[in-house]
Amino acid sequence: MTQATREMPVRADTWRPTDPVMETLIRRCAADAEAGAARDGVREYMAGALILVILFVILLIAGVATAAAIMIPLALFGAGALYMVQSARPEPVDRRKALDVIGGPGNLPAGYLVHPGAWSAGMREHVAAVPQSQLQAAVDMARTFPGSVNDLLSFSGTIASQLPPVKHHLTPEDVKKRSRDMVHVGLPLIKEFNEKYPKAALPSGKKKK
Repeated sequence: MTQATREMPVRADTWRPTDPVMETLIRRCAADAEAGAARDGVREYMAGALILVILFVILLIAGVATAAAIMIPLALFGAGALYMVQSARPEPVDRRKALDVIGGPGNLPAGYLVHPGAWSAGMREHVAAVPQSQLQAAVDMARTFPGSVNDLLSFSGTIASQLPPVKHHLTPEDVKKRSRDMVHVGLPLIKEFNEKYPKAALPSGKKKK
């Protein structure tokens, strides 16, 4: 079963990643998406004003009285401004694309599957079609998984494909059991990989940037 939207899953230990650099990037991307969606009409007003100045000059050249040459563009500008105020509507923010500049939600480290900032900047939509049991299993394995969110979702999906196929609508209890089965298979594999390929330690005296 898939869902259009869902609430951010929370791990039993409430852990979430706390990388200040990554969090700053996520906040910046979300802020840029919000700013890009806002329509204040400044450029439209400036373009309209330039056109009306040109119209004013044309009217003067054509011999129209100065007062009329001033009033006609002002009246047109007022009508145009009123129309823009009444018709302008804020464009909806497409949060699915907020993180595209850094590769999208799926390219974040696996732990950001349970990060509120990432979840509100496109992760919710990114995982909308992932079965609940696979998503929960991924959440439970996110803390130690060495790859990206997409790698983790692919990993949980691969494990799910090896389990007995679902033949009926899953109850909440079925979802939890299926998720536990995936984690039972996946965590030992992750642990083995991390022990075999540990993260490179920083040289003595060097600080992490």
